[in-house]
Amino acid sequence: MDLMCNAGIILTKNRILAGIRHLLEGLQQHMEQAAYLSERGSLSEMFRLPAKISKGENYLGLPYLVLDYPRHFESRNIFAVRTLFWWGHSFSSTLHLSGDPKEAYGPALAAARETLSRKQYYAGINEEDPWQHHFEEDNYRALAQFSEEAFATHVTRAEHLKIAAAFPLRDIHFVAEDLLESWKRLLGICGMSFREY
Repeated sequence: MDLMCNAGIILTKNRILAGIRHLLEGLQQHMEQAAYLSERGSLSEMFRLPAKISKGENYLGLPYLVLDYPRHFESRNIFAVRTLFWWGHSFSSTLHLSGDPKEAYGPALAAARETLSRKQYYAGINEEDPWQHHFEEDNYRALAQFSEEAFATHVTRAEHLKIAAAFPLRDIHFVAEDLLESWKRLLGICGMSFREY
């Protein structure tokens, strides 16, 4: 009853989400500037659409904000880097590939397993629902738990290839830098070359 009668709780939640949106908008500007100055090579088509920030109130019962850039969702062909804020859990950075992009860039990701493992990335293992983003053991497995051969097999067999890293909410003061670095790392493995600005 006390919580129901306290409007301040919702107002505080709204202020926090506005702050997170502001953080993602700043991150988006840095991503767009880096993409503009980069050598995109075969990834140029993936940047045809502008970045997009969306929000929701109910991912497993909790609010979230998503920044998708690049975002190429075309039938079975997906190439996207998704930055997610999930209330009460984490920020995450996820490369999501399927169809032709998975065939094109999967081998480079398989070859980068050791590098990604050292940076504490995970591989999506949920065969039934590729739109789940939580880091429970039925959805993601640390790349460190895959042998080189097992990960190469996973890359080949997975319909949706997802590589993700999670960042604690308590790191809010420098998480934008970590998320931008992850974005560049994932796209760099796919062949994008960045110049400093």
